[in-house]
Amino acid sequence: MKMLRTRIAPTPSGYLHIGNVVNALMVWAHARAVGGHVTLRIDDLDPQMSQVEYLEDIFRTIDWLGIDVDAGPSSVLEVEQTWSQQYRRAAYDAVLQTLVDQGALFACGCTRREIALAGSSGVYPGTCRDRRIPLDATDVSLRLLDDSVALLPFPVVRLKNGLPAYHIASLVDDVSMDITWILRGADLEPSSLVQRQIARRVPGLAQFADVEIVHHRLICDERGEKLSKSRGATDVRHLREMSEGLGVVLEAVSRLHGCPLVASVHDLPSVIRY
Repeated sequence: MKMLRTRIAPTPSGYLHIGNVVNALMVWAHARAVGGHVTLRIDDLDPQMSQVEYLEDIFRTIDWLGIDVDAGPSSVLEVEQTWSQQYRRAAYDAVLQTLVDQGALFACGCTRREIALAGSSGVYPGTCRDRRIPLDATDVSLRLLDDSVALLPFPVVRLKNGLPAYHIASLVDDVSMDITWILRGADLEPSSLVQRQIARRVPGLAQFADVEIVHHRLICDERGEKLSKSRGATDVRHLREMSEGLGVVLEAVSRLHGCPLVASVHDLPSVIRY
């Protein structure tokens, strides 16, 4: 039986919040429970969003949790010298070019406001699909000619700044790192479906069809809204400063997973199973 290979993949666009940490712990615990392999991957493709202080926060948090990984960077310097997604940009661009060659993309110049006004609940309605905007026009994103994913029709695969979108970069990395199992929040289920669609179109990504993807419930705030960096969710820095901080995280894991409360992080593999 093939060894389970998974990853913890934080984005250094803000300080980690408890939702990020709970996901990382569940990924790590399941991998350790089944003798799997864990890679730490930093999703830092956009240099405007990635900041050194946020990278440092990732490594401080991993040390605080006391979890180990089998591959990946162990410091900010290693990210910058070896592990940054910037070094894999050519692979992402090659996938985009394949989609262009297939005639699978169209250019979109819509702003977020225009999309919000034109679509239902902010869902893009395909406004630019038939406008024949040149793919190399300035200030346009590139979207996939595919509306089969109800909550994410015509997904963006290249941003207006020219960078490959999350769907592309994460997919390419998962395939190149031979990932076999992914645990994500339920909010990323549409993204998972989009990545399956892209993988079916690009021969070099075909093995992604065999990757098992599990989606878990989200940790919500008192208003029932998901925690997110953009909404200013309480970050883990405060928990690291609290003597009972780890206990708060473990309680959140047990509540989300529906498993017994454990006394330490290293007891999690005995109760986390997927």
